[in-house]
Amino acid sequence: MAEEGNTTTTAEPMAAEAPKESPTDFLTATEPQAQEAPPAEEPQAPTVPEKYEFNLPEGLQLTPEIESQFTEIAKATGMTQEQANGLIKLHSDLMLDVMRQATKQKDAWAEECKKAGLTAPEKVQLARNIISTFDKTGQVLQVLVESGAAYHPAVLGMLQEMGSMLQEDSAPDSKPAPQAKTAAELLFQNSKYN
Repeated sequence: MAEEGNTTTTAEPMAAEAPKESPTDFLTATEPQAQEAPPAEEPQAPTVPEKYEFNLPEGLQLTPEIESQFTEIAKATGMTQEQANGLIKLHSDLMLDVMRQATKQKDAWAEECKKAGLTAPEKVQLARNIISTFDKTGQVLQVLVESGAAYHPAVLGMLQEMGSMLQEDSAPDSKPAPQAKTAAELLFQNSKYN
């Protein structure tokens, strides 16, 4: 006998479980289809000027030969005016940096000379005497100054050492050697005209 009140229920079909992703699924997954991009516009060719205008910082200039060479290279590579200006600016910055570094080095040498006592007026005069004695054209002095070597302690010290060797000898007590007396001074020692 069946009990009353008991109802039999039928099981509802179970919903299908979503498959679990394996850690390696990304290896076998297919990529979603990419949408095709619209056709790209053709890039415009850069505008190459007939003549380049170069704007250099103060203190720098291009010789006509260098300007001609640069123009030839710029046209051959298809540089725009802006690209050429950028390249010239970079080169100018490099040149100015080299000039600043040379000035900095020269100033450092001058400071070393000052600390070593090589800039005392009497020592500088010794170096000048060597230059004036052996550099009749003035070209050596010009090279020494333009290159900055005149400010190098070793060069200045060498010139001063040479200058002291050419100086007139003095007595051991550092007083100048006495000059020989003239005949008038010997004969008329008490004269006020000697």
